[in-house]
Amino acid sequence: VATEPTRLWTRGYTGLMISQFAGATNDNLLKGALLILVVAPNLWADALGPAGTGWVSFALTLPFILFLGYAGQLADRFSKRTMVVWVRLTELPIVLLIVLGFWYGSFWVTFTGFLLIASQSAFFNPPKYGMIREVSGTRRLSNANGLIVLCTIVAIIGASGISGFLVEGGSSGWLIGLVMIPVAIIGVLGALLIPPLEAADPVRRWEWNPLGRYWADLCAMRGGPLYPAVWAWSLFYFISIIIISIIPTLQEPMGGSTADTSLLLAATALGIGIGCGTVGLCSGSSIRVGMVPWGAAGLALAWFLLGLLPLDFATVFGLLLLGGLSAGFFIVPLQAMQQRLAPPEQRGRYLATANALCYVMMTVAALVYIA
Repeated sequence: VATEPTRLWTRGYTGLMISQFAGATNDNLLKGALLILVVAPNLWADALGPAGTGWVSFALTLPFILFLGYAGQLADRFSKRTMVVWVRLTELPIVLLIVLGFWYGSFWVTFTGFLLIASQSAFFNPPKYGMIREVSGTRRLSNANGLIVLCTIVAIIGASGISGFLVEGGSSGWLIGLVMIPVAIIGVLGALLIPPLEAADPVRRWEWNPLGRYWADLCAMRGGPLYPAVWAWSLFYFISIIIISIIPTLQEPMGGSTADTSLLLAATALGIGIGCGTVGLCSGSSIRVGMVPWGAAGLALAWFLLGLLPLDFATVFGLLLLGGLSAGFFIVPLQAMQQRLAPPEQRGRYLATANALCYVMMTVAALVYIA
């Protein structure tokens, strides 16, 4: 963009919010359904074995490690708006495949669709985070990040909250697939709202080994404040993937239903949404790094008590809500720091590396849970 935006809610920021909301909704409708179905008796509980939720988490994160390096390069070489539009268009045939998988009760067709939708999400991440500064301006980075995370969390809350009810209503989850079709169309329309954006580095050399680039970028960050911010942000997601894998397995010892599991998955998202929204509103034009230690302390307290207190629905719901609220105070300043400190011509690549490290930690966490 040629000039700094004078307001937050530009056409580009609005379109990005709509597209992000739709994508997050579909991702979490499918993830929530699979997390429930792989532990539900007489459904798909035997498909992935006793650590089924861990394998679902692993399938969600592995495509990000494989493809984020390429996605970051594309986000620098081409218009981020063009990339977002194409990513959203590819979601439509993937959703149709998922609908067929649910309709015929085929776990492996549905799981293949899950891998594909995780892969297209990997190509969405770098242009999404890279364009926030372009469509909202530097002075509003904390506000823009807080609100877009809040929007994402609202989508996660809604999708996680209704996935269990849709699974119960459609026996094998085919209602999930039908809901995903109009949501995917909304995502395309939102992407089309974003105005044209210039490519940051159209002549950059293509690298076929993104793992080497990740390492080189991390080494380049060392010695500055961007390096610890990236690592702290990634370690949060290591913890979160273990929590997400555990929640569905609490259904049996608590004597709950699939609907209860959906509500517990939504509790964490609700807390994160409240926390991110609060931080975004309180930050104004600043990045309030002092909120990060308070968020870390709240997370530690919530997870520590979750391991000690009796398993009843109200207690678990409250602790997950507290953990999510603390997470908002932890992740929003760190995310805004990454966008503020990354060099403009390398922003897409650096943010892709940060996201790749985040998903490496999530993948390791899934394997730790499986083990």
